[in-house]
Amino acid sequence: MFGWMKRRSLVFTSSIMISLLLLVLVGIMTSLMYNAERGAAYDEFEQVGFKLKEQAQANNNLISVTGAAIEAGREAPANEMLILKKLLDKMTDDDLITNAYYITPEIIEKDGKTYLRNLQISESLIKAGSAPGEDIETIGALLKGFEQAKKDNNGLTAVYEDRFGKWITYMAQIKGEDGKTAAVFGLDFNYGKVEANMNKMLWKTIGIGIVIDLIGIALIVLLTRAVLKPLRVLAVTAKEAAQGNLTVHVPVTSSNEIGQAASSFNEMIASLRKLTIQIERTSREVAESSGSLKDAASQTASATHEITDAIQHVASGSETQLISSQECQRAMTEMVVGIQRIADSATVVSDLASDTSVLAENGGVIIDRTIRQMMTIEEHVHNAADAMSELNQSNVRIEDILSHISEVANQTNLLALNASIEAARAGEHGKGFGVVAQEIRKLAERSKESSDEITSILHTIGERSREVASSLTSTTEEAQVGTKLAGETGESFRAILDSVKQVSEQVQEVSAASEQMSAGSEQIAASLDELERMAEGSASHSQEVAAASEEQLASVEEVVGASEQLRSLATELRAAVGRFKV
Repeated sequence: MFGWMKRRSLVFTSSIMISLLLLVLVGIMTSLMYNAERGAAYDEFEQVGFKLKEQAQANNNLISVTGAAIEAGREAPANEMLILKKLLDKMTDDDLITNAYYITPEIIEKDGKTYLRNLQISESLIKAGSAPGEDIETIGALLKGFEQAKKDNNGLTAVYEDRFGKWITYMAQIKGEDGKTAAVFGLDFNYGKVEANMNKMLWKTIGIGIVIDLIGIALIVLLTRAVLKPLRVLAVTAKEAAQGNLTVHVPVTSSNEIGQAASSFNEMIASLRKLTIQIERTSREVAESSGSLKDAASQTASATHEITDAIQHVASGSETQLISSQECQRAMTEMVVGIQRIADSATVVSDLASDTSVLAENGGVIIDRTIRQMMTIEEHVHNAADAMSELNQSNVRIEDILSHISEVANQTNLLALNASIEAARAGEHGKGFGVVAQEIRKLAERSKESSDEITSILHTIGERSREVASSLTSTTEEAQVGTKLAGETGESFRAILDSVKQVSEQVQEVSAASEQMSAGSEQIAASLDELERMAEGSASHSQEVAAASEEQLASVEEVVGASEQLRSLATELRAAVGRFKV
């Protein structure tokens, strides 16, 4: 039932509930009124009985005389009986008291039955077939009423029925002049008529209650409809708002709870409208921002790709530079060995020149020995010339290597510059790459400076080597000429001695130049060692930068994915908010 009522309108449900309450209230009031009427009837029975009992008590002497005669089995005095009958007849009527009588105070038991003996009765009982002095079989309520009257002086019986109708009997003791019970006075109230009157009144009351209930229901329905009309408007408006229309407004016509609810609903709709607008604006901004973020992340990813490629080139160039530095170092080691040989040869030549000078000063007797020495000198000078030729070739090779190193340094510097530019484009994420690229550029500049310095030194060594080679060539030619003319140069011995002195001086110069070349070669070797270490550091840093670039690329790709997901969510949010009309 309650489920059925929940599916009905609030007006219908409220009307039904209030109508039921009114019906229950009318029923309760009717029941109370009926019980009150019955109580009033009982009170009236007792009051009337008490008053009539007082009248009967006033004739107790007559009652005592007639009672004594009847108890003795004699005929009661006619005059006293007549007076008592008239008195009882006056007490009866057609509406309330049907019968009035006196009963002897003793209960008679015979044949296993209980009897009460009439002392005098009213005309109505005579008409019903009873007579004075007659024993009346008594059971139930009447007997209990008789016993209660003897015990409490008076009392009302419960409702009982016989073939004549429904009755309630009032009974009271009539005391004689001696104070003893002379008789029991009885009044039969026609409870059937009283009950009929009460039922008539009950139905009348019920009819009036139903009419009042119907009028009340009609008024309640009208009032409920009037009171709940704003709620119906609120419900319709709320349903429209639930369908997405947030432009609705409920008119507030009162300040009661419904008016307050309507006002609160309007405030809620306004708040929802503002919230929806804000969500739509925010979702649009988020979508735009996520798109910008995705573009920026894509650009960053592209820049990171380029930086990674550049770093890979730098790393490859660094490895190439490292290999070239190692080869240059090996070449310089060979050149140092060659220069050392030149220095050793120059020392030998210097010693031989000194010996030759001594021998020349000692005389021409040892000219043959001089000739042999000249041959030896020629041979050594030839070897020195070959060594100087090899030195020149090594210088050329070193210059080529240094030129390659300079090109690698320039390429490294260019790659570092490109990496710095890409790092600057990457912004905050590219600061680390910018620092590393700056260090690589510095290393490349230092490599180029060292290469230029080595080139300058090798250029000087080349010039000196060419001078020595030229001198050795001249010496070789002169030694050959001296060998050929040794036999004929007795007279020209001084010229030979002077030539030997010149050769000694040049050999000393060659020795000094060789020492200088050896020192320069050692410096070049040290520079090449430093360049190799720098190349190794540059290669290591390049590998680290490449790894960091790959990690940054992965992070940027994750940012691209996250921005795409954010843009998708923002689009879904805008679609969800778009169904609301603001």
